[in-house]
Amino acid sequence: MPGMADDELFARLKAVIARGWVRIPDKYGYRGTGGAGRMLEELLGVDGGNLDIPDAGKWEIKFHTKTALLTLFHLEAQPKGHMHHLVRLYRRRDNKGRLSFRHTIRGRYSMGFYVDNESHRITVRNTDQSDVLWPYWTHDSLINAFAAKFRRLVVVKGERRKPEVRYDVAWSFEEPRVTLFIEAIEKGVVAIDFDARTSHGRGLRNHGTKFRVHYDDLWNLYPKPQNSLMAGYVYNFSSF
Repeated sequence: MPGMADDELFARLKAVIARGWVRIPDKYGYRGTGGAGRMLEELLGVDGGNLDIPDAGKWEIKFHTKTALLTLFHLEAQPKGHMHHLVRLYRRRDNKGRLSFRHTIRGRYSMGFYVDNESHRITVRNTDQSDVLWPYWTHDSLINAFAAKFRRLVVVKGERRKPEVRYDVAWSFEEPRVTLFIEAIEKGVVAIDFDARTSHGRGLRNHGTKFRVHYDDLWNLYPKPQNSLMAGYVYNFSSF
């Protein structure tokens, strides 16, 4: 809802947090790991379907449990065809016989992969190969993708127990230091998550390359003191 005012959004957040346990419907779009986030968007009356703009006009809204990484955005690398090279060279076979490349890279990580911060782009490489279409993103494309959605962020922390979810507390984050985003990728604060596999008779199926961060590391991107909202209490949360 792009036109929703801040006070309306925060009033709805307060009401959702006060509800306690909420049953997640057993239907398409709610059964997977994203069901709790989808339910939160429904309760708030916001549309999280557009990948390029914040969910609630000015605010991006994320649901978080204790261990999950927060997905910031999806952004495919250049050049065209790079994922075919990664699957061919570093494939693993899953329990259905499909070849896959599913790997999370944080700065320097396992399997010899590392992040190379070049003069104008971020490139993922491996120490054991040289003649490969290495995936890369320009600095501008990464900064623009982050800034477009995350100038204002609300993270709702909660607990999931099938088939229910409870939304316990919301934290607001504003004014990120977007110029630090490239350094955060280089140092592994922000992870690059690849997920592609072959599909029998249908070529390669790419589930999208994600840029993800641990909740505790958000303070590296948003150095300004943030505000919280929880059931029964409101602490300097925007206009409240």
